[in-house]
Parts: sequence; C-alpha cells; structure tokens
Amino acid sequence: MLKPIILSLAMLLQPCFAAITVVTENLPSFQYQNAQGVLVGTVVEEVTNALKKSGVEYTLSVNSWPISYNAALRDEKTCIFSIARLPSREDKFSWVAKLGNFTASFYSFKSQQVKIENLEQAKKYRIAVLKDNYSHVYLSERGFNEQNQLILLDSFENIYDVLKSRRSSIDMVVLSDEQFNYELKKDKTLSLLKAIYKIPTDYQDLYFACNKNLESTTLEKLTNAFSSNQAK
Repeated sequence: MLKPIILSLAMLLQPCFAAITVVTENLPSFQYQNAQGVLVGTVVEEVTNALKKSGVEYTLSVNSWPISYNAALRDEKTCIFSIARLPSREDKFSWVAKLGNFTASFYSFKSQQVKIENLEQAKKYRIAVLKDNYSHVYLSERGFNEQNQLILLDSFENIYDVLKSRRSSIDMVVLSDEQFNYELKKDKTLSLLKAIYKIPTDYQDLYFACNKNLESTTLEKLTNAFSSNQAK
C-alpha cells in the first residue's frame, strides 16, 4: 500500500500550470490566417514564442472579434491578442505585454465627397464599426451611439459588399489603416474608398491580455516569458 501512496504524493508535488485558451481575430497585418489557414502576421511569432517559453499549455482559436473578446471577458482561463488598451477596458483584463500600435481612420466612398475635420463633425453621419472593437468603444466613449450614428457589424469580411449594399444607410466605416491597405492589395474594389479622417492617436497600443481572474501563477509565467522575449 505504501508504494501507490508515495507515487500519488510525487504527482501532487510536481509543478502544474493550468491550460489556457488563447483567442484572436483576423486583423491584417498583425495576425491573420493565410491561404493555407496558418496564422501569420507581425505579432504572431512573438506571441507563440512567449507562450512556448512560459511552459503554460495552451490552445489557440481564431474567431470573429466579438466571439474572441467576449470569451476573454467571460472565461477566467482565456487570453486574447491583439487588443487595444482602452480606459474602459483597463480593469477588465490583466495586461501582459504590449505588442505594437496602430492607426485607424474613417473611410467613405470617394464619390460621396464626405469631409470631416474632427470627431464632432462625424456625428452627422452613419458609421459602421465592428462590435466591441476599438472603434466601437472609442466612439461610444465620445458620445456616438447606436441610435444616431453607429451601425454594428459582426465582421469586416467583405466590407465593400456591406457598404455597397447598404450605401443609403452607411456613410462611413472605421478601419485600421494597416487592415485597409492589406485588404486593398487583394480586393481592388476597395480603391473606391478613401480615408477622410484619421482618429487621434489616443490609446492605440495593442496588447496580449488575459481575463482578470486568470490564476496568478499562470499570469506570472506568461508575464515573465513576454518580458524575457522583449528584452532581447
């Protein structure tokens, strides 16, 4: 009877780090699935290297932004990238590591000749934004609302088709400038759109973040791994 007990105690004494789920979205050129379905992009290698170095077991899932965002918000063993660090999100996540930054602009059809010089002027128009995305939160915090200005989309895939089919009800869309330039290379119909106003560069840092209730030992392992990577 002694041997099984000793083996059980040995197993209990071994370090154990809870498996996590890492969620993301297609956001060219930061992270996106290529034609073969492989996740690539400017931040992917840094993220995967840090995850491996941490020793924390993980699974990686690519979803629409609303699904990924709400999973990270709801599930204590879920982390997310790349997420903008906004004031309204500060207490909702543990912010592990900065991955980069981005710019975003209002885009409209060139033929519409829409002109704005500040955010207040943009309130005269109907604007498509991705639900729970940076643009949605940022504009909501500045007085834009779903009754008068914002039209929420679940995905920016085929955004031109969405804009064209709803041309009478959507005046502009807010997009990451990198995302637009990447998509323009693949879809020349987007050349009918133009950037008309760049959003002021507040809170445009992108992060790897985790649910605020993630177990502290796991969070420490992730934080140390990212810090070690970025110190090189």
